[in-house]
Amino acid sequence: MRSPGWRTLGRRRVYRNPWMTVFEDRVRRPDGSAGTYGVVEVGDAVSIVALDRGRVCLVGQYRHSWGKRVWEVPCGGLHKGESPLKAARRELLEEAGMTARRWRGLGCVEANDPIVNRFRLFLATGLAFGRHQRDESEADMVHRMWSLSDFNRAVLNGRICDDMTIACVAKCLMVLGRRL
Repeated sequence: MRSPGWRTLGRRRVYRNPWMTVFEDRVRRPDGSAGTYGVVEVGDAVSIVALDRGRVCLVGQYRHSWGKRVWEVPCGGLHKGESPLKAARRELLEEAGMTARRWRGLGCVEANDPIVNRFRLFLATGLAFGRHQRDESEADMVHRMWSLSDFNRAVLNGRICDDMTIACVAKCLMVLGRRL
C-alpha cells in the first residue's frame, strides 16, 4: 500500500527478461516534488528452510551480481499456475535433492524496496536425502547442511550475507520458539 501522499504519474518498462522486469516510474512525492523511481519486479517465489536435527540446508552458487558464491536457502520462482507448496517441493528436490514429510507455510517475506519480490516461506522437516535435479543455470550449485551454531557464526563473520536467507531462517526459528 502506497502512502497517500505518493502518486504515480506514469510508468515505462525499461528492461525485461524471463526473471525480472525493470520499470521507471514518474512520481509525485508527498512534498509535491516530481521524481523518478526505479522498480524491479521479480515475481512471486518460494523459500524453503529445510531443518534436520538442528541443521539447516543451504545451497551455494555463484551469483554474478555479487561476483562470488553465495550461501542461501533453497528458493525459486513459481511456474505459471503452480501452487506455492508445489513450487517449494520442486525447488527443494531440484536444488538439494531432498524431499520432506512435513511442510508448514509461514507466510511471506518481502525483498527490500525497490525490488518487488515476495517469497512464500515454508518450513520443511522430516527430510529424506536423495539426488538433486538441478537445471542448467544451477550447474555449479552445491548444498550443505549447516549446524545452527555454524550458521550463526557464518552470519556474524560475513560468510553468509544473503538477507532473504537470514530473514527466513530467523522467522522459522522464531515460529519454533528457538533463537538464532
